[in-house]
Amino acid sequence: MENNQSKNYLGSVNLSDEDMEDMSLEVSYSEGTRLITFILGEEKYGLNILKVRELISFPEGLTRIPGMPDYIIGMFNLRGLVIPVMDLREKFKMSGEERHEFSVIIIVEVENKNIGLTVDSVSDVIFVKEEDIQETTELAVNVDTKFIKGVAKTKDEMVILLDIDYLLSKAEFDTLLEEDIEE
Repeated sequence: MENNQSKNYLGSVNLSDEDMEDMSLEVSYSEGTRLITFILGEEKYGLNILKVRELISFPEGLTRIPGMPDYIIGMFNLRGLVIPVMDLREKFKMSGEERHEFSVIIIVEVENKNIGLTVDSVSDVIFVKEEDIQETTELAVNVDTKFIKGVAKTKDEMVILLDIDYLLSKAEFDTLLEEDIEE
């Protein structure tokens, strides 16, 4: 091509019946779960992708609501919806870290309510087979694991699976609902 210009060509390919017989299409179905994974501190966590509604960059202004637990760092307006934001580092009693360009809020749906979760960065989407998940009953007994579904073994690492439905206690969840009703 001259002057580093590319040319686009439109056309079609005609395949004979013999060529079509040589081609094969393989479709497979696997039992398992698709997860969105994210980084928090030094660990990788996973959430069932069906619970995730949206990923957004960290908003400019969060409105702090008096009386909320420390891990609820505020609320913001997302296209007319008031979204409470939970700092997972604070919830998990991890050391704080400054927000950076990779910090993200994952909007999840719990009991028809949207909640934002702050994470250090989103990693990727993976598929995990049920046999690759170790349940929390097999893990440490002195740790509160009600919101941890298990640990998934992938080829490269371990992913801590969160059960988003149990991340907030019933009382904590009701407190969030009351705040939304008052607005």
